[in-house]
Amino acid sequence: MDDPNVTPNGEPVPTATITSLDIHPLALPLRRPISSALGTYTDMNCVLVYVHTDDGPSGCGFTMGLGGAWSNAVATYIRDELAPLAIGGDALRPEALWDRLWGRNKARMRAGLGVWALSAVDIACWDIVGKVADLPVNNLLGGHRQEIPVYGSGGWHELSDEELLSECRAYAEQGISAYKYKIGTDRDRERTAFLRKEMGDDFVLLADANQKYNVREAIEVSRMLADYAVTWIEEPVAADSVHDMAEVSAAGVVPVAAGENVYFRWGFRDLCMQSAAAYLQPDVARCGGITEFRKISTLAEAFTLNLSSHLCHELSLSLVGASPRGWMVEYTELLPADLFTNPFEVVNGSMSVPEDAGHGVDFVPEAVTRFSR
Repeated sequence: MDDPNVTPNGEPVPTATITSLDIHPLALPLRRPISSALGTYTDMNCVLVYVHTDDGPSGCGFTMGLGGAWSNAVATYIRDELAPLAIGGDALRPEALWDRLWGRNKARMRAGLGVWALSAVDIACWDIVGKVADLPVNNLLGGHRQEIPVYGSGGWHELSDEELLSECRAYAEQGISAYKYKIGTDRDRERTAFLRKEMGDDFVLLADANQKYNVREAIEVSRMLADYAVTWIEEPVAADSVHDMAEVSAAGVVPVAAGENVYFRWGFRDLCMQSAAAYLQPDVARCGGITEFRKISTLAEAFTLNLSSHLCHELSLSLVGASPRGWMVEYTELLPADLFTNPFEVVNGSMSVPEDAGHGVDFVPEAVTRFSR
């Protein structure tokens, strides 16, 4: 029988045994306070993880989300639950490691912070795979495109009409042709009409409800959005209720986008099987990491759906860019400008996929020290 640890040429199969994990809970200040249907936020919680290997490179992974004080809890979970399982594993076999971490934690990883923790570790392992292969992660996953269009994201509730327009125009001046704004107040029609009038008929508007409505309300709001040719309504109802999401989609008024609060391939499978969304928006730092994102990408292709992303444009560029169903990547200007070692700049409405070996995303060490909890 062939030895699985030896290549056909008799060479040992490369390995990268995990020796330790460095875990950093961070509180990243937003450039200004923001408000949506979910609340008001002043910072972004983040847990940064470095996975170290024997005689090989280290990998960078992270998870993040607005507000709260959950980063210490996730850091503790990684340290006490995931790290003991990961140490001794092979970072070059990220799927096998993912199965091990998930398999031992199924009861605590149905959704939520446990999945966020797993995502961070998985992202770091894929970074190692790319570095050992001396290839960008985008190439490892298929390398479909190198330039990815982005949509500007913002439109928070606290903005006046003039501030809303100023933000939208600032994105447009970078060549960006689409803008996502928040809905869920009694001024939704006025704000939508104002943006459409000022930006013209060809500009793409995307509305984000942040799970604000029930089915009846969501369909009613969708009819209003259709009057102004809005391209999607995002999370119109509770993310956990695929049936309700499907009912809004079946009304056929405005296409539904969903995914930022959906976990694993199985959650996205249910969205697809019930025709609950036309746009899938996995968050790589929450959905289960790169291992799961690539499977969600396959679902988008199989069901002929558009693949976008939620936050983390730095990572999402490589993943959406590797999919033939890749649409646009969400782009925000919320985090400190000096956070990442690589610049991620918009040129003519698009961003370039990182060309570094690995996923090409790392944090500035001084920023890690400054923002540590």
